[in-house]
Amino acid sequence: MKTIKLLLVVLGITAFSCDNNDDAQTDPVTPTDGFTHNNVFTPTANAYFEIDEDDDSPNDGFPDEYNFFFLDGRMADGDDPGAPATANEYVFSLNTSNFVFFNLNVQDNPSLANSAPVAGGTYVGDLYNVTTNATPDTVIVEGYTGSMIPFSTPYIINGVEYGNPSGDDYSNAQGANNAIPTLTVNAINIDSVNPSQSTIDVDYVYVNLLGETFTGHYEGTLGVFQD
Repeated sequence: MKTIKLLLVVLGITAFSCDNNDDAQTDPVTPTDGFTHNNVFTPTANAYFEIDEDDDSPNDGFPDEYNFFFLDGRMADGDDPGAPATANEYVFSLNTSNFVFFNLNVQDNPSLANSAPVAGGTYVGDLYNVTTNATPDTVIVEGYTGSMIPFSTPYIINGVEYGNPSGDDYSNAQGANNAIPTLTVNAINIDSVNPSQSTIDVDYVYVNLLGETFTGHYEGTLGVFQD
């Protein structure tokens, strides 16, 4: 990754939201961008990287957390000035049904206090705790049980309409004594000049409350935005 502090300064100034995802993987011909669960492969052709602009704990010039998303639809920042007042923190294209969310925070990943995620690093996703964190921000939604509800005035970005999820889906939530969810960054390039050309190569492992394992991979372009 390019010089981290300079990159974060650039991001803080530009506060951009860019999406250069392809909605299809063409190299290799057989898709590998997605996750496998119970021997079934589910494609997630799009990826996003969110940099949390807060610097609360510790106050060290670096964000407190970073978020990776992999999904079969599109997503956008619901806090954008142009988003509807009723938008959630994240909004999704109406065709979204499979979704991977890895929240990487400093508490679980001390190295993030000094550096954004870097190539060669393996990071721990937000962890389940029965008393303090029963619904962690690291989760996989497979075959969403709800629907994406469009806004009364259609919210459209580059020809794609977005809406709010009708509700949460905890079918594959983490549970007690599960293996720790991990995400390994094989390569990452956040292009501060042309953010839409940013790329990433990652592998991840996740276990749901039933003890079932999900293994996933994504390699390609990604959208980048700042919370």
